[in-house]
Amino acid sequence: MEITELYLKNFGKFSERHFFLNKGIHIFYGENEYGKTTIYEFIKAMFFGMERGRGRAALNDKFSRYEPWNNPNYYAGVMRFVSGGKNFRLERHFDRYSKGASLVCEDDGEELSLEDGDLEMLLGQVTSESFENTVAIGQLTAKPGSGLAEELNNYAANLYETGSGAVNLNAALDMLRLRKKTVEQEMKRSTDKQERKKDAVRQEIQYIENDEKRLQNELEDCYGKIKSESIEERTENTIYKKLFITGSIGIIAGLLGGTISMFSWVLLAAGLTILFISIVKYRKIDKNGYQTNQQKLQWEKQRIQEEIKEKQISLQNLREHLDELEMPSEEASKLKVTRQALLLAQDKIQEVSQSMAKGFGDTLNENASEILEQITNGRYTKLLIDTQLSMVLYKDGVRIPVERVSRGTMEQVYFALRMAVMDLLCEEPQPIILDDAFVYYDEKRLKSVLKWLSEQERQVIIFSCQKREQEIVKQF
Repeated sequence: MEITELYLKNFGKFSERHFFLNKGIHIFYGENEYGKTTIYEFIKAMFFGMERGRGRAALNDKFSRYEPWNNPNYYAGVMRFVSGGKNFRLERHFDRYSKGASLVCEDDGEELSLEDGDLEMLLGQVTSESFENTVAIGQLTAKPGSGLAEELNNYAANLYETGSGAVNLNAALDMLRLRKKTVEQEMKRSTDKQERKKDAVRQEIQYIENDEKRLQNELEDCYGKIKSESIEERTENTIYKKLFITGSIGIIAGLLGGTISMFSWVLLAAGLTILFISIVKYRKIDKNGYQTNQQKLQWEKQRIQEEIKEKQISLQNLREHLDELEMPSEEASKLKVTRQALLLAQDKIQEVSQSMAKGFGDTLNENASEILEQITNGRYTKLLIDTQLSMVLYKDGVRIPVERVSRGTMEQVYFALRMAVMDLLCEEPQPIILDDAFVYYDEKRLKSVLKWLSEQERQVIIFSCQKREQEIVKQF
């Protein structure tokens, strides 16, 4: 792919401004505030679009930063480029009033569809993130709190593991681990909820078992009272029967003794008295006492037995319910399956990434080493991302960790890595865009890199605030 024209209709500080680009190396030279970064952002916005942020993010986003200085409601541009030997015209309107885009092949007039991915196909499936991590190169910068060597190692590690500086495999694995942790927390909540239900049922079972035990004790007492009452009744009946017999014998003896004997009269009187007492007492007890107590005790026994039966039925139902609660709930089963799926996904990502990383890493190391050797004029012959995902250089067979080399050499390593990745990832040759990428290059390094770039079959667009790139390129 080659960009042939940039037409900034109204974008940032530019209005109705045309830039025509050539094959090979094209240099945008200008001092600070010239608008070099605006042109770079225009290229990216034309390829990948640009959306306004939401809320507070909209105050300082790129959409707001590059809104036209004049007439911001008209926010548009055109790019012409060549891809696959055909000429295309891409037009975009970024403002909310006329927002839209069109892509036309100028050779035959065919209108292509951005919604269906025709532009992505022409770009070789390069995304906005991979564009900035491969073909669009600025100087190596470190994030706050980290050094340049650490930042370079991080960039190389992601390339080695995923094949793209824009894709962070560790972040993907962290997301899976976070999701697994969330699922495990949900599983714990579900288990705790189930345990609380089981504890409530167990407690209710304990209450009913205690009630049943109490009722069993009451039933035993009732049986004891019934038995005691029966024994007492039989004992008293026996006594009064004996008195009845004794009285009857006394009466008979008195009658047999005759009427003249005083002793006979005494026997007769005593017998009558004893017989009368036994009859009165026996009739009184038989009528008001033992039968009533026995009936009450029988009613009490029946009541207790019925309550015990109810308790036993309740206990059976509760124990069956407890058995059901011992089985995993539907929610717990689903969460368990989800956790297993996350673990499997985590294992598969690591397994596949390790397999892919070996092949990709070997090729990446080989290509980057070849480029580095050329742009350092043979000073460094090999670049290796080792098994610990740290970067090392080889010079005359000596192993040198990247953190020990100069800033300029680090920039060369960074450049070699990106060029190697670009060859591996970009299906369609993309223009190489360098935005002040050579600030830390001395003359010798810069000449070597520009010579290498001039030998590539790619368009190179350089943004610089210095004239030395122009002067060196004229030599090739």
